[in-house]
Amino acid sequence: MLLVYICLVVIARFVYFPLHFVDGKIGTLTIGFSTTLSDMISLIPFFFLFDRYDGWLINIIGNIAMFIPVGIVWPICFRKLDNIKKTLFAGICFIIFIELSQLLCTERHTDIDDVILNTSGVLIGAWIIFAIRKSRNDVS
Repeated sequence: MLLVYICLVVIARFVYFPLHFVDGKIGTLTIGFSTTLSDMISLIPFFFLFDRYDGWLINIIGNIAMFIPVGIVWPICFRKLDNIKKTLFAGICFIIFIELSQLLCTERHTDIDDVILNTSGVLIGAWIIFAIRKSRNDVS
């Protein structure tokens, strides 16, 4: 379970707090709503991905890599996640929770791209763990 908690803490750090320093410190979380809906949410896949972010490649890799451990660790810790579909469903529910919770944070942005990329990370992690489990079962 410690691995699950580590996954949650690392994800929360990157999701809710700015990556840049503010006055030499990690920025704080600000609760509230943005002034316009377009500042809060983006539902068109890959529309802003390349234009909005200067570091779009790091954004893509980071969003995928951040959720690979979820796809690996959750099936190890939770017995009911005994196949890729269940693991992916649990991961998507968690990702949607995160994205919706960002609507309450003024400096965060709810984006369908994040859902797609994070889900890809969960799927990659699940493929890894279930491939390892399958290879172990095939050997025995």
